[in-house]
Amino acid sequence: MFFQTLYDTALLFGLGLFGWFLLSRIRVPAPEIMGPIVLIGVFRALHIELPTAPGLMFPIAQIIIGIFVGSMLDRDSVHQLKTMVLSALVVVTWALAMIVIIGFFLNRYSAMDPPTALLSASMGGLPEISVLAVASGASAAVVIVMQMLRMLGSIVLFPAILERIKNRNHSKNRPGENKPPHPGNLPPLHNGSRTANSSLYSEHNSNKSGSQGELTLSSLGNGVKKLLDLSKLRRLNLPAGQTWLKILSTAAVAAAGGYLLHRLGVPAGLMVGSTFAVAAASVAGMPVSKVSNRLLNILLVAIGITLADNITPEMLHTMARIKFLVPILIATSVMFLSSFGAAWIIFRLTDWDLPTSFLAAAPGGFTVMTALAIKHGLDPFKVSMIHLCRLLAIKMFIPLVIMLMM
Repeated sequence: MFFQTLYDTALLFGLGLFGWFLLSRIRVPAPEIMGPIVLIGVFRALHIELPTAPGLMFPIAQIIIGIFVGSMLDRDSVHQLKTMVLSALVVVTWALAMIVIIGFFLNRYSAMDPPTALLSASMGGLPEISVLAVASGASAAVVIVMQMLRMLGSIVLFPAILERIKNRNHSKNRPGENKPPHPGNLPPLHNGSRTANSSLYSEHNSNKSGSQGELTLSSLGNGVKKLLDLSKLRRLNLPAGQTWLKILSTAAVAAAGGYLLHRLGVPAGLMVGSTFAVAAASVAGMPVSKVSNRLLNILLVAIGITLADNITPEMLHTMARIKFLVPILIATSVMFLSSFGAAWIIFRLTDWDLPTSFLAAAPGGFTVMTALAIKHGLDPFKVSMIHLCRLLAIKMFIPLVIMLMM
C-alpha cells in the first residue's frame, strides 16, 4: 500500500512537472498550477486512468503555506487585523450581493433550481460548496463546474494582471532611452507599490528565470549544482541538529494549530490554524523555521495536482450542455468584472497597493490566492485574512438561505 501511494505520487508529480515545463514554454500565466491541471485534466478527459492525488497532499500543502505566512508575522502584523476591517467589509458585502444577483439570474435564465443556482454563485471553497451541494440536494456536477470555472479563471487571469501591473510600474520607473542599456548597467528591479513584507520575497523573485515562473533545464542544472556544493554542505554541518529541531518544532506547532481549527469547522482551517499557531509561537519568542522559497513552486504543483482531481469526463459533459454553459459563462464574467470593482474600492479606501487589492478581492480559492500572493511578493497575510472573512460569511449565509427556501 505504501509503495503504491509512493508510485502514484511520483507519477502525478512527474506529469505535473512536465505540464509546468510545457506551459512555461508558451508563457501561460501561473504554469506551476495550470500545468498539472491541463496535462492531467486532458488525460482524464481522454479516459486515461490516472491515480487521484494522495489524501495528505493538499493538507500538507496548506500547512506548509501556513508556516510560510505565519513565520513572517510579528506583533505589528497581528495589529494590522484592525486595519483590515474596511477591506473585509467591502469584500463580504460584494460576495453576498453577487450570490443574490447571480443566483437569481441563473435560476431565472437556466435550468438550475434555486439551491443549485445559489451554490453556483457562491465564491466559497470548492470542498465546502460541494459538501453543501450534496447536503441540500442541489446538482453537485453543475456546482463543481461553476466553481472550477471560477477557480481556473482566477489562476489564469490574476497572475496575468499582476504581471501587467508590474511591467507597467517598471516601465514608468525606467528612463526613456532610444538605445537599451547594457544588462550589466541595469539597476535592480523594484516595485514601489509593494508593502514592507514583500522584501522577504525579493530573493525568490530575483532568482526566477522568467516573469511567468519559467522552468528550464539550465535552472534545474543550477539547482543540482547548488545542492552538490560541498563547501556549503560543510558549513551546514555544525548547526544541523539545531536546524532540524527548529524545523520539527515549527511543523508540530503548525500541524497542531491547523488540526484544531480544522476540527472546529473553520474554512481552510488547516492553513488558517497553522498560520496563527506559528505566528503566536513567533510572537511568544519561540525560534521558528522559515520555509525555503524554492519549496513554493513545488507547493504550487501539488495544488495543481489536487485541483486536477475535479476534472472528469462527466464535468466536461455538463459544461458542453448549452442550457448550462451560456448562463454560467455570463455569470462568471459578471463575477470577475465585479471583483475588479471591489478591488478598486479597496485600493481607493485603504493604503493597500493595487496588486494586493486585486488578490484580496479575487473570486478564486483561498489556498491558491494566498500562494499567488507569496509567489508575486505581495502580502499573503492580508490576502488570506480577507478571503477567510469572505468564506466565513458565505458559509453562514448560504445554509441559512437554503433552509428558509426549503
